[in-house]
Amino acid sequence: MKRFLLLLASLFVTDAALALPAHAADAAAAARLAHQAMQSKAFTLGSAGPLIVAYEDPNCRFCNQLSRESAPLIAAGKLRMRVVLVAFLKPDSEGRAAAILQATDPVAAWEKNEAAFNALAEEGGYPVAQPSFETDRTLRTNLDDLEASGQVSTPTVLVCEKGQSTPSLLRGIDKGQLPSLVATAGSLTAAGGCAAP
Repeated sequence: MKRFLLLLASLFVTDAALALPAHAADAAAAARLAHQAMQSKAFTLGSAGPLIVAYEDPNCRFCNQLSRESAPLIAAGKLRMRVVLVAFLKPDSEGRAAAILQATDPVAAWEKNEAAFNALAEEGGYPVAQPSFETDRTLRTNLDDLEASGQVSTPTVLVCEKGQSTPSLLRGIDKGQLPSLVATAGSLTAAGGCAAP
């Protein structure tokens, strides 16, 4: 029942697509989530530029907007994005997220999901699959980690801003905000801290 109520509440929060930076009191939650994100089974888009983390549901329309806006930056070597999948928005989110994580090439599977995204139906374009025990555990852990950060919404983005040692936690990114964030961003480290830009 708790997970159902969480899902119901998060649907409203996600549709708001707010971009709220963490306050000082939330810095510890951001640091914990960043550390967990770097330990989780995930995949990284791009090979150069600062590394940010995005918690995303494959059926999230705001995640698809982030994908469209980040693609040119990733292609230009100005950004790397570690995608940590969660599944809560729709009944087939788990099967779609599982199919992507279990694919031979999760990056290609994610790109196909985003390229074929159906905005009208708010549905990813990658076919669903039955999650393995390991994948099911990964998706549950990722969602639990996101819930423990204080709010379940996608995309939740962790970015190291100039001069910070702890990443900022953003609940969504406003349209057009990403390039300015990336311009001064440092990279998340393997431990979830920040490296200088």
